[in-house]
Amino acid sequence: MATLTAATSNHKEKITPAQVSDALAGVNLTLPPSHLSQWHEIIASVQESIEMVASLPDYFPEVDIERYPRQEMHWPTAEENEGNAWAWKTKIEGANAREGGGLLSGVTLCLKDNIAVKDVPMLLGTDMFTDYVPAMDATIVTRLLDAGATILGKAVCENLSLCASSFSAATGPVENPYAAGYTTGGSSSGCGHLVGAGKVDAGIGGDQGGSIRFPASYCGIVGMKPTWGLVPWTGVATHDAVHDTAGPMTKNVALNARVLQAIAGRDGIDDRQYAAPLPIDVPNYSAALSQGVKGLRVGILKEGFEFGVIDPRVRTKVLDAANKFQSLGAEVVEVSVPLHSVAGHIVNCALRPGATEQMYMGKACGRRALYMTDLMEKMSPMDQAKFDKMFATSKFSFISGLYLWKNHPTLYGKAMNLYRRLADEYNKALEMVDVLITPTTPYVANKHAAPDAGPVEQMNKSRGVAVNTVCFNASGHPAMSLPVGFLAAKDDESVLLPVGMQIIGGHFQEATIYRVGAAWEAAFNWKMQ
Repeated sequence: MATLTAATSNHKEKITPAQVSDALAGVNLTLPPSHLSQWHEIIASVQESIEMVASLPDYFPEVDIERYPRQEMHWPTAEENEGNAWAWKTKIEGANAREGGGLLSGVTLCLKDNIAVKDVPMLLGTDMFTDYVPAMDATIVTRLLDAGATILGKAVCENLSLCASSFSAATGPVENPYAAGYTTGGSSSGCGHLVGAGKVDAGIGGDQGGSIRFPASYCGIVGMKPTWGLVPWTGVATHDAVHDTAGPMTKNVALNARVLQAIAGRDGIDDRQYAAPLPIDVPNYSAALSQGVKGLRVGILKEGFEFGVIDPRVRTKVLDAANKFQSLGAEVVEVSVPLHSVAGHIVNCALRPGATEQMYMGKACGRRALYMTDLMEKMSPMDQAKFDKMFATSKFSFISGLYLWKNHPTLYGKAMNLYRRLADEYNKALEMVDVLITPTTPYVANKHAAPDAGPVEQMNKSRGVAVNTVCFNASGHPAMSLPVGFLAAKDDESVLLPVGMQIIGGHFQEATIYRVGAAWEAAFNWKMQ
């Protein structure tokens, strides 16, 4: 692309020769000294474009505040925040919420606190900044309200939305609804507690590697990570668009299906949705709930049960649950996807570098979508004070991402290529069966790390938790956690904690997952297993 205009003397004062040289020095390059003045002339011409774009108002989706006013907005008191799961309280009533008639009329919801709600503060689980108030509603917020739901507030999100445990948020630990002192899982920790404890009917979580499914498994609820791109991410804080997925968290399969139907479909902004249906064409997921599983083939994913980190009791519990499908008329068979055993390593070489650039460094590029520039202004530039306030899990992602970009700059691209291979191999398995089954998490909820714990102890609390989940963020397949029983805590036989079974389907085959999950749920009381 050619230059637009010649640089003025004012432009040359704002972009100096030293700054041109410094920009190149950052990547260990130099210009011939004899050419520096000419390059200064050329680069300084960009200043006019910088000033022009900076002067234009940003372009965020409009919000109908009159139709959906934010009421009773306040910081939650200790009395109303048992379990420490609310980040911010408000009440936003959807269309016909009281009269009924909407798909979600009468349904109360919480939103993970990485989802933008105009005029409602977003904490994002951090104290790196404390004054971010979004200027927009996420698309999914508008859709929930249009469907008649009532939003009761923002649920705690773990620190910068990147921790699989529930003790990283700046507001303090979120408690498991079945046992105080134990994790709910993260990073949609607040949603896990609030739905699991029955304080709301449903939550909307976000999932980059299991952050819907971990809390669902640990809190005894149903958590769906839909097909990548089915639900618009517009207005939700990102780590890497390749992995980001929003989805419903509910007490049962039927409500989960209704919530997904309300939020799914293209919004014309999120560029990952090229294959997604328009909202009017989203399937009626509820229609499949009563069809049963007779004639279906349920695949036990062999490698998903072989990781060394899996508690043998969890392995047995989930296998027993999966084999119960035989009594419902399904055929249960074992299938193998060898690449599944190393999928986590592939993701490590993509998610970490992606989050480093897009989330921590604010280097947004490569997408035609809504950029939350107001949030990035709070995050950037990264400095020592902000870094010091990052939790261990975010520091791990940031440092390892910086290391990978510096020392292995082509590995991200190779990992992306391997994502396609991973998707292809799951697709081959799903040609033989209708769904795949794995444990959602390899172990039941454990205790929070001590308040004075160092980074190793903090990280060890969730080591290996994503071995069966992050792979489907990489491949884009839908995956749902369904509660299938209880097991005793590792450190206390008197504490019983939920176990989740993960059901995986083909791309855009959420209806099949719901059909399978609903059949199991109807036939077996998970609390008695």
